Amino acid sequence: MPPPFRVIRPAGPGVPVVAHVPHASTVIPDPDRTAILLDDAGLQRELVRMTDWHTDRLFDFAVHRGATALLNGRSRLVMDPERFADEAQEPMGSRGQGVVYTRTSDGTLLRDPDARARQRTITSLFEPYHAALSGLVGQQLDTWGRCTILDCHSFGSVPLPSELDQALDRPDICIGTDRYHTPPSLAEALEAGFSAQGFRVRRDSPFDGALVPLDRYRTDLRVRAVMVEVRRGLYCDESTGALTADFPSIAAAIEQVITEAQLFT
Repeated sequence: MPPPFRVIRPAGPGVPVVAHVPHASTVIPDPDRTAILLDDAGLQRELVRMTDWHTDRLFDFAVHRGATALLNGRSRLVMDPERFADEAQEPMGSRGQGVVYTRTSDGTLLRDPDARARQRTITSLFEPYHAALSGLVGQQLDTWGRCTILDCHSFGSVPLPSELDQALDRPDICIGTDRYHTPPSLAEALEAGFSAQGFRVRRDSPFDGALVPLDRYRTDLRVRAVMVEVRRGLYCDESTGALTADFPSIAAAIEQVITEAQLFT
């Protein structure tokens, strides 16, 4: 069984960047599988819909460019680190997709609500994960006096029923921003770069925001953050998650745009 999360450090000189990959894993340990009510075929369908397929590979250039990467080792169906633990703060909590999902993407019961099991997951997975993220950011701040978080995601060409934005006209690239932690110049550079590459780009649509450790959130402006979401149909078969022949060119274009936006300087 792989560890709950992995930290990958650059082999050469580092830069003050943390690349965060929260949703690429499909690993569901046996105790978590037992709690899931779907049969194997239903679970596989949900994994195909919900996994940010191959984002660990799509953004692995960041480590080669000197970033430190944090990768979630569990499927988001086990624990989603990009949620507020407090359900009152979490918009997706009302849809059964907070830190611990109780509903699938189409509203089917995924697991029975269990407050004690949820708290165990928060204690054993969510809190250590966020402590690791906070620690990595803190190390960069100690070394460089600044840190940029690159929040690495993908999304489906068609909105899932559980998603808040149901507009069918989806871009190729979504750039998610936070009004405190995303410099306008960074968002503009990414938007212009992706557009120049021929991608259809939108800012904060269909998804917005960018992850920042809670102990730095809107209090420490030395921490910059930006989310890059890539439409999965550009590089994989969305019915299976299998890579297509376009993956290398899409990955190269993403690397070029993010590098030219001076994220790694």
